[in-house]
Amino acid sequence: MMLKKALSMVLTVCICFCLVSCGKKEDSGNGEKTVSPIRQLNSPAEGDTVVTIVTDKGTIKAVIYDDLVPNTAQNFIALAESGYYDGMVIHKVIKDFVMQFGDKTLKGDGGDSFSGKGVTPEYRDDLHSYKGSLGMVVYGDGLQYSQFFIVAGGAVSDEYVAAMQKAGYSQDVIDTFVKLGGQPGFDYVYTVFGQVFEGMDIVEQITSQETDKYNRPKKDITVSTVTISTYSEQ
Repeated sequence: MMLKKALSMVLTVCICFCLVSCGKKEDSGNGEKTVSPIRQLNSPAEGDTVVTIVTDKGTIKAVIYDDLVPNTAQNFIALAESGYYDGMVIHKVIKDFVMQFGDKTLKGDGGDSFSGKGVTPEYRDDLHSYKGSLGMVVYGDGLQYSQFFIVAGGAVSDEYVAAMQKAGYSQDVIDTFVKLGGQPGFDYVYTVFGQVFEGMDIVEQITSQETDKYNRPKKDITVSTVTISTYSEQ
C-alpha cells in the first residue's frame, strides 16, 4: 500500500515515545443511519457480515470487512463458526487501548488458524485502527492465527497527527482519528478487519477491569459465544 512504508517509518518514532462531520444522517425508515466516505463510520448495511460477541458483561456487535480483507476475515469467520472462541476467557485488557482474546492458553502466544497455516496480514489504506476497530494479532512468524483485539480507544497526540500528515494520510482520516480516538501506530502492523457498531460501552467496561501485572483481568471475563450472521434491516 502506498502509505505503508512511509507510515511505518514515521510512526516508529511516535511509538517509541510513547468524528468529524464528514458523514451525514439518513432516515432509512428504521431510524437514523450514518453515511460517510470513511467506511468504518457507516452504519451496517443490508447484507453485511456481522459478528456478535456475547460476554458475561454484555454483547458486542461488529461489521466484518470480508470484501476488503478476505483471507483475514474468512479465517476469523471459520474459527467463529466452528465454535473455537466459545467459552474463551479474555486474557488481556488495557484501558483506552485494547481488549484481546483468542488464546486458550491465556499466555498471549497461543492459538491456531482454521486451516492450521498462518494467514498473511492484509493492509489497506482505507481501513484504520480507530476506536472500535477489530484487528488480528501478528505472531512472531509475521502471520495471523486466532488471536484478535478490539481497539478500546486512546487519545491521538499532536505527535501522531504530525506523523500521519507526513505519511500522507488524508485529512478526513486524521480528523476521524482525532475525533474517535484510536491507535494509529497499529496501522500497517495489524490487519483491520472489522468495526464495532454496537456495544462499545461493553468494551470500555471490560477494559476498565482491574488487572494483574500481565494485563489479565483479576476476575475472569468469559466470552460465551462468537457467532456470524448477515445483517438485515428487516
